[in-house]
Amino acid sequence: MSDVYYPEQDERQIPLGVKYDLKPVWAEINTAFDTDATGAAIVLAAFEAFFLGRPVSYSRNWNYYGAHRHPLITYTKVTRAVDQLEAKGLIHHYRQLPGYLNWQSAFEATTELVAMVQAILEEKPRLRLAPLTQVTILRDAKGKPVDYRRTRAIDRQDQKTEAFNEAITSANIALPTQSNVVALPNLACPMARIYNRDFNRGGRYYARGPSWQNTPKDNRRGVTINDEPTVELDFDGMHIAMLYARRGLPISEDCYAIDGWPRKLAKVATLTLINATTQRKAQESIAHNGLMSSELGVEPGSAEAKIKATALIKAVKARHVAIADSLHSDAGASLMRDDSDMAEIVMTEMTLRKGIIALPIHDSFLVPVSKRADLEEAMIDAAHKVTGSRLTVSEK
Repeated sequence: MSDVYYPEQDERQIPLGVKYDLKPVWAEINTAFDTDATGAAIVLAAFEAFFLGRPVSYSRNWNYYGAHRHPLITYTKVTRAVDQLEAKGLIHHYRQLPGYLNWQSAFEATTELVAMVQAILEEKPRLRLAPLTQVTILRDAKGKPVDYRRTRAIDRQDQKTEAFNEAITSANIALPTQSNVVALPNLACPMARIYNRDFNRGGRYYARGPSWQNTPKDNRRGVTINDEPTVELDFDGMHIAMLYARRGLPISEDCYAIDGWPRKLAKVATLTLINATTQRKAQESIAHNGLMSSELGVEPGSAEAKIKATALIKAVKARHVAIADSLHSDAGASLMRDDSDMAEIVMTEMTLRKGIIALPIHDSFLVPVSKRADLEEAMIDAAHKVTGSRLTVSEK
């Protein structure tokens, strides 16, 4: 249970956006769905997300919307279009209760909507991706985009992000073809770099629509780049390794191995402690995690789960005593800034210098399988430049 919910930080949902130029299909969607341009964007978002098995998230809180969003994405236009599509039975709508910060309202396409869009796309060429209105976004504590002062550094950063986007959106990024599906999602998508509260927090690259980032982990193995199979490499224990690196300390091979505790749960607890602002918030989050049930046979959120969470926190601190004072200290935001800088270095080397598409997924990257060695070298080099230490890399 985080202090602030940012939809982009949860891969289980896809934040609503305007991914495509709607002009080529506007007349057909308008006729089929009797909706406006915002509704057309929602229809296409639901259609693509259907094949990824993900809902599309949006907010019913007007405070979430601001001047920096796409003109079609306003509180009135979005809520009206979603409600209209729900009334027609074309989406499954999960309306969130007001004030619940840890999850957004969401919707999913019905099979009827999917069939209607497929019929439209049978007659149309591949849709053109729409450019982003902004590629550097600063959010306030509630996740709302805010104004910021332009600087030369931000201008240079935007130029790089635009160059990454040009390469990515020119590539064919897809899932394997299924014979019973006419139009599969186009996983190519422009990215924005998103900061939280200030430019020293966050900064990760988020694709603005259904993309390789939202593809379920098990299915990402099937993603292709220009028809070539891909490989995904990630940094081992990235954030905890970075905390050790900041102190010039070595880290053991498996930083999530804690005696007496299931590794999956120990990993979740360690990462939760790195990102939490207080120990109590970390304890609540760990106690409510579903792994309490699957790994320990304890009801999540129960008194017993809270006792177990407290004991696990003590074990994590004992295992990582050298950096214990960095736990539940809100270190995650600054670590994300460092790992986003590493991602920029990796993509600059791979995509801009070598012409190899490298798709970021926060602490991992997808590349064509033939470019595995290039990616590993670029990741290790980027980590050394940012942290001063050698972080290890492995195949997911």
